[in-house]
Amino acid sequence: MAKILIVDDEEMDRVILSQILHQAGHEPLFASSGEAALRIWKRNPVDLVVTDIVMPELNGLELLKRMKEEDPWVRVIAISGVTAKKLNEAARAGALAILTKPVDPEELLQEIENGLSEEQSWMDGEP
Repeated sequence: MAKILIVDDEEMDRVILSQILHQAGHEPLFASSGEAALRIWKRNPVDLVVTDIVMPELNGLELLKRMKEEDPWVRVIAISGVTAKKLNEAARAGALAILTKPVDPEELLQEIENGLSEEQSWMDGEP
C-alpha cells in the first residue's frame, strides 16, 4: 500500500480519485490547493503525488516545479482536463506521467504502479 497525495481544487475529482486509490489498497491524502499540498507534503512522507494542473493561486505545474526543487526524486503524476500544452509542460518539468481528465482508473493505477516500481528499483540500487 502506498501513501498518495491527491491535489485538486475540485472536490468531486478528489472524491473520485480517492475511491480509485482506496479500491486499489492505497492510502490517499488530500489537498485542495497547491499551497495546502506543499504543507502536507513537507509534513507527511508520501510515495507519490497526483496533481491537477489547472488550479487557482499555486497551480499544479508550479507545485511540481517547487517539489522538484526540494526533492528531485519526488514522483508526480499530472492530470488535467485542459489542453495538451499544459500537460506537455508538466512532462518537461519532470512529471512521471501525464493523464487527461476524466482519468481512466486503470490507466491511473498502472501509472502509479509504474512510479512505485521505479522508486523501489532506485531504492534497491537497480538502474
